[in-house]
Amino acid sequence: MNAFEDIVALYLEENGYWVRQHVKVHNITKEDKVILERPSLPTPEIDIVAYEVSSNTLVLVEVKSLLDSYGVHYYAVSGSGNSNSDKADARKYRLFNDDGFRKIITERLREEYLGAGLINAETSISYALVAGNIATTWDEEKLKEYFKLKEWRLILPEDIRKGIRELAKKGWEDSVVVMTAKLVKEVKPL
Repeated sequence: MNAFEDIVALYLEENGYWVRQHVKVHNITKEDKVILERPSLPTPEIDIVAYEVSSNTLVLVEVKSLLDSYGVHYYAVSGSGNSNSDKADARKYRLFNDDGFRKIITERLREEYLGAGLINAETSISYALVAGNIATTWDEEKLKEYFKLKEWRLILPEDIRKGIRELAKKGWEDSVVVMTAKLVKEVKPL
């Protein structure tokens, strides 16, 4: 969902990242597709690629709003569910639960970005999930554990809400997100 991705991109920018949205990973080879057992794999796309200059870290960010729906499930993200729906949902989170996919995507994006001079040989690469809605408290706790174990970043709905509230305090900025934050902030009584 582009609107939520725009909010997340601004959130990341406000937290010190340079961002690119809808990043296609073009250098996937036929050999890569054979390894992944997906000969007709379309060009993979990362929702947001964020670069944190201070730590020289490139973060591949998967954004799932799932607002007004069931929310993000732990079993889907971890790929550890046994039901057919868990397995189907897990395909949406391959960056987090498919080691082979993640390795190839990371290597090819690193090659592209090194070749373009966007990163250097010392740049580390990490992963993040931004969830606009998480299914249950249990799912949230399990996701926190999973991401901590993997040393990845999990950005929770409350983090985004807090970031939007902070945007309302900014000076004038011609941004739909900032203007909306200003409009919905608490209004003082007359």
